[in-house]
Amino acid sequence: MRKLLLAIALLLMGYLNANAQQEVRYTKYMFNKLAFNPGYTGSVEGLDLIALARTQWVSFPGSPKSVSLSGHSGLGINKKIGVGAFLEYDNIGPHTSFDVQLSYAYTFLLGESRLALGIQGGVFNLRTDWNEVQSSLLDVDDQVFNNAASSEFLPNVGLGLYYYKPNAFYLGAAVPRLLENKLDGVTQLPQQYRHYYFMGGLVFGGDNFKIKPSTLVKMVPTNAPVQVDANLMFLIRDVFWIGGTYRSAVGNTYTLNDGTTGSIVQTESIDFIIAFLMKKGLRIGYAYDLTMTPINMYTSGSHEVMLGYTFIGKGPRIRTPRYF
Repeated sequence: MRKLLLAIALLLMGYLNANAQQEVRYTKYMFNKLAFNPGYTGSVEGLDLIALARTQWVSFPGSPKSVSLSGHSGLGINKKIGVGAFLEYDNIGPHTSFDVQLSYAYTFLLGESRLALGIQGGVFNLRTDWNEVQSSLLDVDDQVFNNAASSEFLPNVGLGLYYYKPNAFYLGAAVPRLLENKLDGVTQLPQQYRHYYFMGGLVFGGDNFKIKPSTLVKMVPTNAPVQVDANLMFLIRDVFWIGGTYRSAVGNTYTLNDGTTGSIVQTESIDFIIAFLMKKGLRIGYAYDLTMTPINMYTSGSHEVMLGYTFIGKGPRIRTPRYF
């Protein structure tokens, strides 16, 4: 049974890598936009650190596992300059990747609103170890599998825009990796595809109860369906977040018996999120993804945990709660 599951896992993951987003998807994206938009760098008060750990498709052999750590801060009197760093480890089947990115943003003050232009640069390492795959599942005549392990370092750069009014609304657009590096030296994938991210959110309500809708759209033109995350969060007494996300793929095609073709909207998951905002800058959270695709026959879902902390320095720890 385990061999069967591993075979199914490799087939599905190969399909997902070739036909869907190659970058890690986080359910708690609204708490860590630095993962995909360098324009977000320095947009918060103090030095902000956040860690995310994600296990996707629990109990599925070779399922994706990801850990990321990011930190950023504004510099100068008006905090117009922001600097940050993002580190990520990802493992899926025999493939393991490490990503290290440094980011810089400059902010223009537009009355009560701000427009930040961000850039990032770093290196991506992808390693494939075919020894982790049972030989009975491999084509021994394929030269790709003859090497026990292979590794490659790939540089990249990214750009991002982030327009916001603190604790009111935000809009953003980003391309975190502009270069479409070739990957055929370490995997059967032809290259890294350029991903486009568009995001927006706002918050409204009274002192004890606030509502925060947000959305994240991810596009890989001509190579994958458009992925849309629609999120709705509720904040109680500026301490407790609770809400959920509807994640869908728009653009999957179908063909009827008469030859008619079209596209559909496919529900990928329904996600449940909770988080606590502590008085001294500590943030903890948890998300559970209920998988709605056919892969749910083999998994109970996905889990994600968050730990964050904001260093303010001397004086009051936080002047206003963090909403974005």
